[in-house]
Amino acid sequence: MDAKRTPFEQLPITNRFMFAMVFGHKEIAKPFLEAVLGIRIYELKDPEPEKTIDVSPFYKGIRYDVFVKETGPDGETLRSFDIEMQMEDNEDIPKRTRYYQAMCDSEALNKGEVYYKLKDLYIMFLCPEDIFGQGKAVYRFKNLEVDNPKIELGDLCYKNFYIFSKYRDVAEKSIREYLEYFATRNPSSPETKKIDRMVKWYQTDNETRKRYMTWQQEIDIAVDRERQRANEIQKQADAEKARADEAEARADKYEKMLRELGML
Repeated sequence: MDAKRTPFEQLPITNRFMFAMVFGHKEIAKPFLEAVLGIRIYELKDPEPEKTIDVSPFYKGIRYDVFVKETGPDGETLRSFDIEMQMEDNEDIPKRTRYYQAMCDSEALNKGEVYYKLKDLYIMFLCPEDIFGQGKAVYRFKNLEVDNPKIELGDLCYKNFYIFSKYRDVAEKSIREYLEYFATRNPSSPETKKIDRMVKWYQTDNETRKRYMTWQQEIDIAVDRERQRANEIQKQADAEKARADEAEARADKYEKMLRELGML
């Protein structure tokens, strides 16, 4: 393991792997969703930590931290939730939510099904810092008509961002307690104490350690693959520029020759 990485025994809940492991339990995810969204959930299917979607070998797939669906009394899907722990602002998070929505929706409908069967979708990012720079602790987005914001598009997709370093600014106690735990690792409610106990259990579990090592290896491989891809793109760009420079030099040389011959 890289010396710069946090030792496994000290992995905090804000580590994406640990977050996925803990919130992959519906007894953790359900009260969290109810608290931060202010809703009541009928029943959650078992959350899918690290759920991966690859719609085609030619297009970019995604890996959710935690993806979970609410089901009704007959097992029908009522709402879907994607919960992401994002520790770094790569300046692409808003566009990631756009892509995640597209991938969620593409999987939600079978071929030939009508669009009205799409259900409410919540894409939620937990971030340490204010990625929008507007001083808010919670940002909630939905599509509204530009000239008359009272008119909603009604696409049933909601994108929420929770800035846990600003937990002191959150009025709702139930939300503040979760964000405070993410920021300080100090549990202050029965719900966050339950999370903290589960974190501590995973920190001492050998099977979880092995899964983490595998997960980290997959991350390293993916990073190396992206780095190689970026290098190839840069090489292609450099080659294109070299060819363009060569063509421009030939054109300049030809123009100079024509001028010397009095043909221009």
